Amino acid sequence: MSGTDLPLTTSDDVTIRYDDEGDGRPVVLASGFSDQSPTWFFQRDALVNAGYRVIRFDHRLHGRSDAPTHGQRMTRLGLDLGELVTALDLRDVVLVGHSMGVSVSLAYFSIAADVWDRVSAFVAIDQSPKIVNEQDWQWGVRGITDANVYDAAHFRFEWFNNGREPEEPEHVRKLLASVTPTFEEFPMATVRRLLIDHFVADWRDVLPRIPVPTWVVTGRHSPFYELDGMCWFSETVQNGSLSVFEQSGHNPHLNEYQAFNAQLLEFIAQH
Repeated sequence: MSGTDLPLTTSDDVTIRYDDEGDGRPVVLASGFSDQSPTWFFQRDALVNAGYRVIRFDHRLHGRSDAPTHGQRMTRLGLDLGELVTALDLRDVVLVGHSMGVSVSLAYFSIAADVWDRVSAFVAIDQSPKIVNEQDWQWGVRGITDANVYDAAHFRFEWFNNGREPEEPEHVRKLLASVTPTFEEFPMATVRRLLIDHFVADWRDVLPRIPVPTWVVTGRHSPFYELDGMCWFSETVQNGSLSVFEQSGHNPHLNEYQAFNAQLLEFIAQH
């Protein structure tokens, strides 16, 4: 059933809200931590106009979806995504994740028995498979280590380098402000356990087992990740490619949405 603000009741009795618009091959959009489904407005319009079916959803604890005290872990969010894909009986899915939405996708890949019967292409926007840096891993979020990860999750020090992030175009900022709350308005205390679980997860072993074409996207000025780490991501999956958006940081799909959409449509058409 197509429409907006549709409900899905998960296997642990949480209501996930989603929009299902357009016809054709399904494209599922998984947003990042504290983000909501309206942040995909530029992709929604481009994809629907190009003849695709677009499914945008709010993770539990986000946006219109329920905010339960249980299930605050990445594997549960991955299961939520899988249950949505299964409930809608989606096939030949292009799954697009941004930031934490990439990790949710990797969680889904790791637990769903039928995932490769349903997902045929994957897009990963600016997310490392392991956030915490260690001696043998330096491609997590800059400045976060096993010694300070809990302080980082409580924002006890400034690990986010916002000075690297290019300012979004004015019309994008205004549109975002009209449809989503600011990061400062997000109920951080309610979702702290989810953020900690996101920080300490390690999905590196999932990447070599991804058999579908995978497009890795980052911005030249990402405030979080080194370009070498994004290269590693694209080289570790079985069939990967990488794009670097020169005027973007963490959000190429917003800062350079026209160029991003053109490459997204090309990627989908090729695969």
